[in-house]
Amino acid sequence: MNSNYLAGWDVKAEQRKADFMEHMYQCSGRANAGPGVVGLYTGLWENFCLREAGPIMRDRYFEMMEAVRLYEEGKLEPVS
Repeated sequence: MNSNYLAGWDVKAEQRKADFMEHMYQCSGRANAGPGVVGLYTGLWENFCLREAGPIMRDRYFEMMEAVRLYEEGKLEPVS
């Protein structure tokens, strides 16, 4: 069997991808959904971005903007 296609294969990175896809799948609710959705992985990344990462990053943006405002007003010391 020719296994040259596995040269450079990063097992840890591939496992991390699979684990994250499973996380997105479970969080999407598709595992317990009806026919036509169970086993469907299409659109998981978009769903993750909109429902998980998006709200967190939106909140993070406003936290950063508040930190900039406080720093500019001299109420926050720079981090060294």
